[in-house]
Amino acid sequence: MVKKSKNLAKITVFFCIAALTAFAGIAQANDGGWRGEHDGRHEHHNFRKIEKKLGLTDAQKAQAKAIFQGNRDVVKPIITNLRAEHKNLRALMHADTIDEAAIRTETLKIAGIQADLNVNRAKVGAQFRAILTPAQRETLKSLHKKCPVKDSAAAAPAK
Repeated sequence: MVKKSKNLAKITVFFCIAALTAFAGIAQANDGGWRGEHDGRHEHHNFRKIEKKLGLTDAQKAQAKAIFQGNRDVVKPIITNLRAEHKNLRALMHADTIDEAAIRTETLKIAGIQADLNVNRAKVGAQFRAILTPAQRETLKSLHKKCPVKDSAAAAPAK
């Protein structure tokens, strides 16, 4: 009976991890982390809000645009790869025969790609913060504290 309980716990944990991975992908797509379907209009709108709240000068706006546009070519293949790996994971999860090792391997690939995106996001965010005045950086920090999930417009590449 104890063995069945352990197996059931393992299966439950596995499905929780799979669900969280899927939901994380959906959340990333919805928060502007993935370009494509909405071709950056949402991100551009978010940046306009932040640009107004920070009171960016025309020179800062131009610098920010250059930073974000310059990063698009870096992010595009990463996003393409992430989408492909998510597709592979979905296929594995819906297969007639469950290959736990393959699902775990694919999940680890996705985690690595998401880590690459997060590192990129941090680097671009640092480049953006570097063009801000100290007062603007403080304002940006307060905006991040108010809405930490929706901070991708300032740190993620925008069009």
